[in-house]
Amino acid sequence: MSHHQSLREALRAATRAEHKALEAQPLMQRLLSPELTLIEYGQILRAQRAYYRALEPALMPLEQQLRARFPEVGYRYQSRLASLDQDCRVLQLPDDHDIRTGASWRPPLDSTEEALGVLYVLEGASQGGRVIARALNRSLGLESGNGADFFHCHVTQDGWARLCPWLESIPLDATWHCALTGAKATFNGLKAHFDHWQRQLSDR
Repeated sequence: MSHHQSLREALRAATRAEHKALEAQPLMQRLLSPELTLIEYGQILRAQRAYYRALEPALMPLEQQLRARFPEVGYRYQSRLASLDQDCRVLQLPDDHDIRTGASWRPPLDSTEEALGVLYVLEGASQGGRVIARALNRSLGLESGNGADFFHCHVTQDGWARLCPWLESIPLDATWHCALTGAKATFNGLKAHFDHWQRQLSDR
């Protein structure tokens, strides 16, 4: 780990395999398909909403502790739930009471240092929304305001731009190990969550 010049670089290198595995998850692959259907997109949105509904109540207190410890960074995590709820309302999607929630997918979140790794994954995912937003516009004609707000978070939020310099300024210490643990667990947990969601849909 010490040969990396920054925690950001270490996170990118250490989670490369987990990142690729998540991108290869079938529901994730469908997002970029020109043949994506509105029904499939609705299922993916519901899965995303269920994930953030479970994660954010545990993440937010730790994120607030991080901001209190490092006010000079100017970073603030913006909840994704508002945009997901809005997209689900626009598309008139049902709530998730008919889906059993999996228990093994949530990252550990035992410390602020692990939460730092979680934030790295979530803010990076918002940046990846640029590619997905363009694909959704081509496949379904969706854009911000008519069902794809979640994938346009990068337009109104500057979390990634503020998080990256912060990660690059953290010296090598025990924080690195915990952040890597949190980031890997988040990638693995997201994949497990989508696998779980997909199995339940296919069982119907």
